This record gives sequence, C-alpha cells and structure tokens, in this order.
Amino acid sequence: MDIKLLDKQGKEHFQFYNNFMFATKICIAVIVATLVIMAATLV
Repeated sequence: MDIKLLDKQGKEHFQFYNNFMFATKICIAVIVATLVIMAATLV
C-alpha cells in the first residue's frame, strides 16, 4: 500500500492501524499458547 498519497492525519491513522494489528496478533498468539499449555497439562 502506498502511503505517500495520504496526508498527515491519514499517516497517523495508518500508523495506529499497523500498531493495532501488531497488538492483535500478539494477543492471539498469547491466547493460543495459553490454550495449548492448558491442553498439555490436562493429559
């Protein structure tokens, strides 16, 4: 995606969106890891 066309506010929104997606991926990874650990300890 080309961000040169965006204005200052657009760039800030784009940066926030990237940070939000990164945080979301980390949260999903933590949840998956937690479920795997719980499943492993049940056996």
